[in-house]
Amino acid sequence: MTHRDRQGRQIELTQWADLWDDMAYRVVAEDQVEGVMVRTVWEGVDEVPGAMFATGTSRDGGKRWHTQREDARTEAAAVEQHREVVEGVRRRLGSKR
Repeated sequence: MTHRDRQGRQIELTQWADLWDDMAYRVVAEDQVEGVMVRTVWEGVDEVPGAMFATGTSRDGGKRWHTQREDARTEAAAVEQHREVVEGVRRRLGSKR
């Protein structure tokens, strides 16, 4: 298993653990859509299938998460993945914001 930072550079497990503990570092994007929190986070694990970034939804303020997507391999792709999940939630809820 290989660990990588948000820019994709290989890092040691101890560096990964320090970054993992830093929520400001881990959170790539977060939005609220009519009571649904959508959050995209850096996971930093590079393996097959691997999850460098994951986007999930929560209806209870972040106590329980449902992974929606985890196929982004770069931060730019993670931002796009986040946007797509937000738009999907809006469509399901009929939200215009």
